Amino acid sequence: MTPLPMPPSTALAQPTPTNDRLHTIDMLRGFALLGILAANIDTFAGPESFHNIPIGLAQPAFVGWHAPLDLLIFSFKWFFIEGKMRALFAMLFGAGVVLFTQRLAGANRGMEEADAFHRRNMWLIVFGFLHGVLIWSGDILLMYGATALLCLYPLRHLPARRLMVVGLIVWAVGGTWGLSNAFRAGDTLRDGRALHEAVAAKAQGLPLTPAQTSLLAKKDKQDMERQAKATAAVEKVHAEAYLDGFRSRASAFLNFVSWIFTSGWIAEVLGAMLVGMGLYKSGFLSGQWRTRTYAAICMTGYGLAAPVVAFGIWAAHQEGFSAYANMRWLYLPYIGVQILVMFANAAALLLLSRWAPFAPIAARLRDVGRMALTNYILTSLLCKIVFVWSPLALYGRLEYYQYHYVVVSIWLVNLTFSGLWMRHFRFGPLEWIWRSLTYWKRHAIRSRYAAA
Repeated sequence: MTPLPMPPSTALAQPTPTNDRLHTIDMLRGFALLGILAANIDTFAGPESFHNIPIGLAQPAFVGWHAPLDLLIFSFKWFFIEGKMRALFAMLFGAGVVLFTQRLAGANRGMEEADAFHRRNMWLIVFGFLHGVLIWSGDILLMYGATALLCLYPLRHLPARRLMVVGLIVWAVGGTWGLSNAFRAGDTLRDGRALHEAVAAKAQGLPLTPAQTSLLAKKDKQDMERQAKATAAVEKVHAEAYLDGFRSRASAFLNFVSWIFTSGWIAEVLGAMLVGMGLYKSGFLSGQWRTRTYAAICMTGYGLAAPVVAFGIWAAHQEGFSAYANMRWLYLPYIGVQILVMFANAAALLLLSRWAPFAPIAARLRDVGRMALTNYILTSLLCKIVFVWSPLALYGRLEYYQYHYVVVSIWLVNLTFSGLWMRHFRFGPLEWIWRSLTYWKRHAIRSRYAAA
């Protein structure tokens, strides 16, 4: 293949050969990518009133005959998926930074290492911007590329223990602070307490003060406005042409990115990436730790998180998943639970990878993970087609439990497409474009070249 014209110093680099890839990292990445869809489906499927807590929608959850089913699905997702898959994906991105730079450094290509690293992440920012503006405003690629450019390269040589300790501090402290800022925890708790007391007094038949009566009237008005806003949002999505909605999508995406950075919630992403860099160096992600160590991480993570999440969901459900209840019971312990369960999920999957009957599933997950960029964009396209850009137009028209039929269907597409593609090609289509742009050289994509 004819290389693109670039300085000779960057023309010699090559992408990681297939045989040199760490299969465990690909498997974990595929698992995380599938899980991210289960978390994001709420946003694809309809307007939401509180981050991935399905209340106040055009089709509200937790009502009707399927209320117990909704609660079961929500509880499962909140414990195993919400925030955990996003964190695992960020952690693996950090591991990829070390893997990428170590390979180039091992070839004694000092300046080339820096050039390739920065080009790689600048192109990721471009992909993320296009994805966020043209397809879905919840893109994370731009944030990953920007975080890597700003922070990760100078830290790549730190020892594993230091990376993990610093990463956990940034993640736990900075992430909790950022999350509290993002959702205005102080205002929500302060304003919600008085309303909570008024609702409780009314439920118990106690006499209400004039202030409580005013608060309840205000709440009823806000509930009606929220429902009307959700209905209007659904109608707008179905009536608006793609080009007409371009400006609103671009604005929503830029506001989303600004919100994540200015609130400080980006610390969650940075912390997870630093932890991933340390875990890769320590051998955790390549499955080099002892079986009993992985088992201990599973039991500790799930054991500590389960009672916190179970009580939080029960308490929030008892209070009707109000903003006040959600903040107290679900979001204040969010980051701590996220860290515990993310580690437990990763350890459990690494344990399963040692079990022979799990091998076929692990192989399919590896295919998805090797095509993570392609599958991430493909998932967004399929969701937009199902919910907005096709005669199906299901946005705002499915019950909460019905969203997950779409999730399973798209998982099957990801698994089938990835398996078939990787039989014939070395990289996914977008991975091939990204690698060629990173190394500034067109690379062979068909699998027969890999064997040679």
